[in-house]
Amino acid sequence: MKKKLFFLFSIILFLSSYIWIKDAAEPGWKKYQVAYYEQKVKEVEKELQNETDIEVIEKLKERLAKLQNPKYEIKQILLQGEYSWANQRNGQKADRCMTCHIDEGKLKYSHHTVVKDFPFDIYGCTVCHGGIGRMLDEEHAHHDMFKHKRQMYKRLENSDVIFAMWEELATLSLDEEIEWGDFKNRTITGEKAIYMGSGRCLRCHTGLTAPHVERWKRVKFESFNVIQEAPDFIDGDEHYRKTCYECHTTGYDKETGTYSEEGITCEACHGPGEVYGYFMDIGKALEGQKISRITTAYNVCGSNTGCHRSRRHEKRVKYFREHKEHDPYDWFQPKYKKLVNESLEMIKEGK
Repeated sequence: MKKKLFFLFSIILFLSSYIWIKDAAEPGWKKYQVAYYEQKVKEVEKELQNETDIEVIEKLKERLAKLQNPKYEIKQILLQGEYSWANQRNGQKADRCMTCHIDEGKLKYSHHTVVKDFPFDIYGCTVCHGGIGRMLDEEHAHHDMFKHKRQMYKRLENSDVIFAMWEELATLSLDEEIEWGDFKNRTITGEKAIYMGSGRCLRCHTGLTAPHVERWKRVKFESFNVIQEAPDFIDGDEHYRKTCYECHTTGYDKETGTYSEEGITCEACHGPGEVYGYFMDIGKALEGQKISRITTAYNVCGSNTGCHRSRRHEKRVKYFREHKEHDPYDWFQPKYKKLVNESLEMIKEGK
């Protein structure tokens, strides 16, 4: 009886060892790398057939030799965070998605809207897509994964989900001074949130918050029209006018010089409405409200980078000092008189 049990356990041990060795020698992820390198070999061989330049041919041959003898290996990104390897923890922040998704060119093409801001080697994949980044088999790696944008938006059951993502992005960033508030203009897909336009907001808020809406429509919504009639704006060059656009338009983009709307409309303070507008559309207005109340613009209006700071109109003051035919107080609201006087004093003192 003992011999039979020993024989049975020996067979089980042998089979287990065989399966383990087989998996170690031919892991499931290897087939993706094999397919990738085979495809690259074909591409380089095709280039060689059509190339005539000797120097280019030599370089292609060197590249081909490397591709024909690839090193199949686990590729991982060690991410920043409390549980990173750097802190001698258990490596929960390791992301191994690129072991299978090895074609960086293809990834960059399919993620062209976010890869500039969130490079894979810093932020990994799971912060947006979910899943378990450390796992190497497809079943576990793709557990609770959100593959496409539509699936990503389905995870937005409440505002806490997007808050958690913003916090995670801040944690992963290499810049220690970055806070989660710096990512508040990002959607659940990592892309820049879209400005939806004040018309969409006013469909509901014209009735819900009528006094507030009417006050802003009469004054702030019209601010762009007011500055367009100002003599310094008319005489100023494009660079001068862009300093006006930063505050008196909504959704101004410094890189492109474009903006979403003229005037200081709803999203100028509450931030782009794509995310909180989504909650409004699915009947979760309170969740959308939480996001709209803490957007970046809403919190920095009077900060050093915001619109309401003491030196914002300094260029305008200089213009009116040089053009005595215009009265600056015709172009500044009475409540800004103190600001103008302070700015004049600063200019006199050469600050």
